[in-house]
Amino acid sequence: MRIDKLLFCFVMAISPLHAQIYKWTDSNGNVYFSDKPHPGAEKIELPEVQTFSSPAPSSESSAAMQQEAIEASTDYAMTILAPKDQETIRNNQGYVAVNVQLEPSLKANDKLQIIFDGKALGKPQATTVFALQNINRGSHTIAVQLVNEQGDVLKTSPSVTIFMHRPRVGMVPQTRPSQTP
Repeated sequence: MRIDKLLFCFVMAISPLHAQIYKWTDSNGNVYFSDKPHPGAEKIELPEVQTFSSPAPSSESSAAMQQEAIEASTDYAMTILAPKDQETIRNNQGYVAVNVQLEPSLKANDKLQIIFDGKALGKPQATTVFALQNINRGSHTIAVQLVNEQGDVLKTSPSVTIFMHRPRVGMVPQTRPSQTP
């Protein structure tokens, strides 16, 4: 019984794909199209649907690109010097300076991208010092990615976790006027 229902659904789904189209013009010159024959209608033959098959990517070129990326990524040693992992930062403005140690120096078109809480922050830059501002209090992760001029990630530093402490509104004790006799 289930196969009958499945077969019925299949036939109903593909039947409109093979419907004929008819065209006719009435006495006022209006052109009509229908899937049902009409007196004086002509049958329209539709061209085949245009399809496109993309060529398979050559394994040699993609393998060469992957090998080049691996070679480029193994050329660099990258670590975050400051802030240290699990460091607590107390800063009223939410300022954090990130210093990256990179050996050897950046190549001509390579840049560094800061990754803050898993998202790219700002644009890639060619310096190893980042100034993060107005960071909300709480726990955050920071990492740095080495990217080429096409934006491909060549290497990612180990991430560090920081804890930002900022005073909240209302923490300053309120002063009361002195009582006079």
